[in-house]
Amino acid sequence: MTVCTMISHIKKEVCGPCKKFINIGQSLLECEMCFTAIHTKCYKKASFSSIQGLWACKQCAKNNVPLRYNPYISHETDSDKFYDDEGAYDNTVIQKICQVLENCKTYTVHDLNTLTTRQQNDIDNDTAPAKQGKQGVSQFSTYFLNIDGNKTNFEHLNIELKRTLHEFAVIGLAETNTDPELQNLYRIEGYNGFYQSVTDDKHKGTGVALYVSEQFNAEIVSEPSLCSNDIESIFLKLSRPSSSETLTVGVIYRPPSGDTSVFLDKFSQICELLPESGVRILGDFNIDFLKMNNNTNVASQFEDLILSHGFSPAISIPTLR
Repeated sequence: MTVCTMISHIKKEVCGPCKKFINIGQSLLECEMCFTAIHTKCYKKASFSSIQGLWACKQCAKNNVPLRYNPYISHETDSDKFYDDEGAYDNTVIQKICQVLENCKTYTVHDLNTLTTRQQNDIDNDTAPAKQGKQGVSQFSTYFLNIDGNKTNFEHLNIELKRTLHEFAVIGLAETNTDPELQNLYRIEGYNGFYQSVTDDKHKGTGVALYVSEQFNAEIVSEPSLCSNDIESIFLKLSRPSSSETLTVGVIYRPPSGDTSVFLDKFSQICELLPESGVRILGDFNIDFLKMNNNTNVASQFEDLILSHGFSPAISIPTLR
């Protein structure tokens, strides 16, 4: 008996400048818009450039492809945006938000630890050395991750958090694939976990959760907390034991296979249910704001909902490559 085996060739990317294959393990550089890859050593020959802290190939840089999302950058000339409502948006506030988006950048764990240490030294008036170990929650900060399954990736998340000096007030997760009944299997030291139900017909790509620092009291807000094939969300009301002030925080996930129009409708309803101030929303919306090319596409409609309800984006650079 003769056995025939077919071996398919793995398609390798070719570096444009040197015309050689990019092999596994070689250092490479990608355009963060079109994802063209080259050898890192060939970046000068390829005319790659850094625009607003992001790498762009020659063609994308030439075409002025936006690498940073900022709806406020042209607010003085636009006439059909959120700021048409007289008095709804203070110009000083818009400038501050604009600055936040323009200064948005990626951080390595080392970068974040350096920043945390510097901030702690500032708090100590530069008179005491940086404290060792975790820094307290001096400012309300959040961390979000599409974890792509707790069973596979939760241990790695815990390791990364232990490497980080900064203690986040809230950690949001999407695609946990974990029912609330199993949430005690996935603990983060110093945090209390709150899980939304997963959709019945899915084994993966479902489930959202929030972990809240033990420094806060937390209770689930039921009305905006949803679970369907089109939108998943969970919201909490937070407070400190020594304060009457409250903050609402939530995480939202839009399954890519869901009905976009239903998602937008449900998102609008959620916004109507939330307080007018003191709200933070984390999430994976699977909507690309850099592809906002007209007033009818999903990105434009989603932006209108966010801005018209008084919310502002806090991230301006791509979070998925």
